[in-house]
Amino acid sequence: MTEVKKAIVKKNPKYEITTRAGEVIYLDRDTVKNYLCDGKDISDSEFTMFFQLCKTYQVNPFLKEAYIIKYGSSPATIVLDYKVLQQVADENPQFKGMKTGILVVDKDGNEKERTGSYLLPNEKLIAGWCEVTRKDRECPTKVYAMFDEFKQFNKSSGDLNTNWKGKPVFMITKVAKAQALREAFPNAFGANVYSKEEAETFEQPNRDFINTSVEEVENKTEANLNTSEKVENNFDFNDNDLEDYNFEEMDN
Repeated sequence: MTEVKKAIVKKNPKYEITTRAGEVIYLDRDTVKNYLCDGKDISDSEFTMFFQLCKTYQVNPFLKEAYIIKYGSSPATIVLDYKVLQQVADENPQFKGMKTGILVVDKDGNEKERTGSYLLPNEKLIAGWCEVTRKDRECPTKVYAMFDEFKQFNKSSGDLNTNWKGKPVFMITKVAKAQALREAFPNAFGANVYSKEEAETFEQPNRDFINTSVEEVENKTEANLNTSEKVENNFDFNDNDLEDYNFEEMDN
């Protein structure tokens, strides 16, 4: 009688991440699908990309530091919160500082650029800007994010969605910060690392709801976490489990 060992691959392995705060969390595809992607199905490759982003930047997606956004059958969009980009820049020894502001047109049609985030009632918001200074560069990196290029609308009413209507300066300056930090520190961020506000403008072919915002996805995800049993992250797994096999003996 010959003894045969049959490899049984774990169907939903858990992957370990140590966050910037020193917390150890575990991700698996089912958890990401059910709690972070509003129940939408994701492929193994999409999960792998999301996990690698979280591990590379040591972020906790349950704290909204990273997002995986899925529209129908289109490829998932994987993004970081803009504050993570700022944290990475803060840790770079060449980072010297940054400032932000807005570009507006006043009631007389005159363009005005100012530092800060105050918008007067009779002014039209044109853009948000961010200037990042490095110690090893003579000139700072300054980026303008045009409001009309990034503003998002509500599908049913056609009006600006809640965040872009109620907090337009806040929203557009977040975009400007992400773009400026990415340009100032190209080696710290991959070519496809974007903030969630930027990702809202990406073309998603065959989307069922063109103008659904990431904030709406955020709210649905938070509701799922509040109404469902929260994910228990204290599993006895580590990175070695990625290639772990169990064996069961079979008789011929």
